[in-house]
This record gives sequence, C-alpha cells and structure tokens, in this order.
Amino acid sequence: MLIRAWAAWGGYFSLDDFTFARLAAEKGLTSDLLLTPYNSHFMPGAYLMVWAETTIAPLDYRLVAGVALAGMAISYVLIWLLIRRLAGPRLVALVPLTIALFSPITLPATLWWAVSINQLAMLIAIPGALLAQLAYLRTGRARYGVIAVVTAALALPFYEKAALVVPLVFVFTVVLQPQTDLPDRIKAALTRFTYQWGAFVVVGATYAGIYLTRPLDERSESAVDLGGLLGNAATNSVPSGLLGGPWSWKAIGAVDASAHPPVALRTAAVVIILAVIALTVYRRPLAYQAWVFFGGTLLFDVLVLAVGRLQLGSGAAMEYRYFTDLVPIAAVALTLALLGPPAWAATWPQRRGIAWPPVVGGTRVALANANALVLPLVVALFVSSLVSTVKYSNRWHDNPAKDYVANAQKSINAMGRTVDLYDGAVPEQVAWGVLNPTNFPSRLMAPLDLPINPDPDVSDDLYVLDPNGQLSHASVTSAKAPAGTAKNCGYRIAGKRVPIFLDKELFNWWWYAELRYTAKETVTIPFNSAKTLGKKVTFEKGEHTVWVKVQGPAGWITLDDAPKSAGLCISYAAVGVAAPGEPATP
Repeated sequence: MLIRAWAAWGGYFSLDDFTFARLAAEKGLTSDLLLTPYNSHFMPGAYLMVWAETTIAPLDYRLVAGVALAGMAISYVLIWLLIRRLAGPRLVALVPLTIALFSPITLPATLWWAVSINQLAMLIAIPGALLAQLAYLRTGRARYGVIAVVTAALALPFYEKAALVVPLVFVFTVVLQPQTDLPDRIKAALTRFTYQWGAFVVVGATYAGIYLTRPLDERSESAVDLGGLLGNAATNSVPSGLLGGPWSWKAIGAVDASAHPPVALRTAAVVIILAVIALTVYRRPLAYQAWVFFGGTLLFDVLVLAVGRLQLGSGAAMEYRYFTDLVPIAAVALTLALLGPPAWAATWPQRRGIAWPPVVGGTRVALANANALVLPLVVALFVSSLVSTVKYSNRWHDNPAKDYVANAQKSINAMGRTVDLYDGAVPEQVAWGVLNPTNFPSRLMAPLDLPINPDPDVSDDLYVLDPNGQLSHASVTSAKAPAGTAKNCGYRIAGKRVPIFLDKELFNWWWYAELRYTAKETVTIPFNSAKTLGKKVTFEKGEHTVWVKVQGPAGWITLDDAPKSAGLCISYAAVGVAAPGEPATP
C-alpha cells in the first residue's frame, strides 16, 4: 500500500478524467448524468462516485487517489482472505498473494481515475463474491450465497463487465465439487444451488434490460483482429505483467503507457508460465481446471476488448487497463493449481510415485525445506514489479496537466475579478482534441467554478492562457490590415462606412478581431466582418484596445455610422486566433 500510495499521490488527472469531472460539474446529480452511457459503458454507480468526489474536492487528485487506494486496500484484504481460506496456513500461498498485490497489471486502476471508477468495482467484486461462495460451499448457509449475488449486483452499476462475476462464481463452484467426472460436477453445482443461479439470472436480466435500452455507440464495420488481440494478450502483455513486467513501457500521449516488454523477457515469462502449468498439471491432473478458470477469463477479456475497442486494433491488448480483473483470477488459479482445493471441498489426487520437488537434470532438487523456495520467488516478483511500477508511475508524476491547471487557477483567481477569457483549445499534452469539448479551458476546469467569462462577444480586456496555463493578454496577428494612411491616426473612422481590408482571408471559423484605437469621446457603432454583421461595439474615450468575436471567412472589417466628432482612429486591426501576448498582472 505504501508503494501504491507513492504512485497514486504523485499523479494527476488525464484525458477522460477531465470529461467525467466536467459532466459531473455541469449536470449535477441528475438522471442525465447517471443514466448517460460513456463509450457504451453504462455506469451510474461510477458517475455517482465521480459526482461525489468532484463535489467534495473539485479537481483535487488527493481525494481521488485516496479513494482509489482505499478500494485497492479492500481488494487486497479480500484476495488475502480468499487465498488463505483456499490454501490454509501454507507458506507457498505467498507466491500467488505476491502476484495479486504487486502485479503492474492493476496499476492503471490505481493511477488513472477513469479506469479506477470502473475497475475497482471488479477488483473488489471478484474476490468478494468468490470468498462468499467459498463460505457457501463450506457451510451451506444461504446468507453467503446471497452475499455473492449482492456483490455482483452492486458491481454492475460501476461497470457492465462485472457480469463476468456470475460465470466466475459458477465455474469456481463446479471446480470445488467433490465429484470426479466433469458432467457430474456441473450437475451437482446446478442442482445444489438452483435458487442462487436463479437470483443471478434475475440480476443479470434486469441489468441487461436497462443496459440495452440506453443509446449505445455504433459499432465499426471493420473486421475484428481477434487473433492479434489474443496473441498479444496471451504471449506478450499478460504473462509479463503476472511476473512483474513489462519492465519497459511504450508511451501513449503525455502520461499513459502500454506494455512493451523486451523480447527476451517476454519469451522467458511465457516459458515460465507454461512450465508452471505443465508441472502443476503433471503433479495433479485435475489442476487443469484451475487453468481453465484462468484461461476462460483471459478469453472473455479479449472478446470484450474485441467488441468494445475494435478501433484500437491488436495493440489494445498491450494496455493493462483491459485486463485488471485477471489478477485476482490468476492468484486463485495458481493457488488451486499448486495446492489443490481445501480438504473439505474436493480431492485432486496426486500422481503416485511423484516426489516433490521434481528431478532436475537427473538430480533431485535437494532442499532442507521446500518452503525455502518461497522467499526468493516472492523477492524476485517484488523487485520485478517494483521496476515496472516506478517506470510507469514516473510518467504519471510528470503529468503536464497538473501544472497547467494549477497555474490557470492561481493566475485567474489572482486577478480578483471576472476575466474575459479566449476559450481556445488547451495543449494536446494537457487534453487531446478528440475529447472536444472538454479540451477547452472553460470545460476542462468547469469543476473549479473559476471567475471567467469564456469567449465574450466583445471585450475591452481579453485574456488567453499560455501553454503553461499562465494568464496573458490576448494578441491577434493571424490576418492583419496594412498600416493606415491617415497621419497620426491610421484609419480615420467617420461617416456611413469605413472598410479595412486584411492581408489575407481566413477560412470559415470563429475568430477574434483586435482593434487598437484612440477616441475623443465614447461612441457605440456597428461592426461588420464576414458573417458577423451589425454587432454593436463601444469605443471608449482615450487610447484602448477592443476585441470582437467574428464568425466566418474573415478578410475585411467595416465600421459604420461613426460621427466625426468622436475622432475615432484605428491604429491596428487584425483578425484571427487570440494568442498569448504579454503576461497578465492583477
């Protein structure tokens, strides 16, 4: 937990995090927030958590990290209890427990808010439901079966993938039946717990009925690269992650990263896992059931990924956020494969004449105590995962969005008044353009309720956030008018209409016109440019600058009906993007 705390509290929001916070701030605790799918995820529970955290501490990552760490702590305790009750007081159980605690596969669920609001429910529900089912199998007390059903039901509003809990509980129940033949075990599981399966069906059908009524995203017509996804998951990312890898990461955007294990190490990881599977099945033939339990979950994850993230291609299988639920399943499978089921549940006979540890190179491994292998394995897994964890966490700790938001909040509040702000897109390393409209300052920082007036129609004091989030005066230079010819004036504005032509025509978009002027008296006159016609603009007495919002392919400006007595002179005229100019001071 200390390691995960270091990783989490050094991070900050990224990508979809800002969208969730914005939706919570803008919609509030309404059905419009809770019942609206996001990328086909129907997750009212997750939205409720987002709203609560955003309301309590807007864009304060310390609270988000604290909640994630609390969720991980609950998950860890449940996994420990599950392994302990499956294995009994055996030291070798520390090996699967170490994988569950330290695997980098769960890192995104600790560091990335958008992942944790979904995946933490899975990391709690899977061991929680299996632990309850284990007690149900051992005691026959119905309340434990009810707890398993309720656990699944509570997880579904956070992530539709929590439906996986139901088949996991069923397979787990079948594995722990005392019968020898598989058909007999399945029949026994079905008949012994009929009411529980009925309850699971009711919960699943209710959720599915609600889920399918929501306006889900349309699916691509592209072919599914199922082989590529399964190949990457089974031979590359997942084996490495279970052994503490991937040891190196491939950057995605400013902070996120996908697994990128070196070829030699990922090959070694596959060989080690295959060797463990082979040895455990050789020692206990029925141990194959444990690996089917794990392999089926891996296949399920790949199928969900193929349907839900088709557009990302086979490379999506290198992102650990899609395989978070595999970690507790891998720990349970390894525990069962190494030690078999508890004595009260079922018996997995060991091959006769097979001594343990096995013979290696013609010589039996001589150990005074076979448990002496456990400590080196645990240390090796810990060190391996620590390398991967530090490398991954360092990327999140260097999140440019953290300083950007902090600088913007500080510099805007320092003005002590409402700031007219050009609402242009933030830098890509802060928020990608595909997140539109979240990538605009007013939406990105909506939870902070900053004193800003975004994109005013007319402003006499327009500001812009620079790439570091610092407030600065706006400066427009995209398309400029040539210097005016009126002596000591530039463009003298008087009469029915005075045209000012720019040095180029801009395409059809929203722009700002910057006009620097002097006037002998205050006057309000019509401003025209492209599709912006007849907009009333006030020119104050004295020397000032005014910014006017313009729509269309601007190539000219006109100012109409200015009285000669106003003495209005335009010394500078330009239309275009409002870019950062001089730093702002309170």
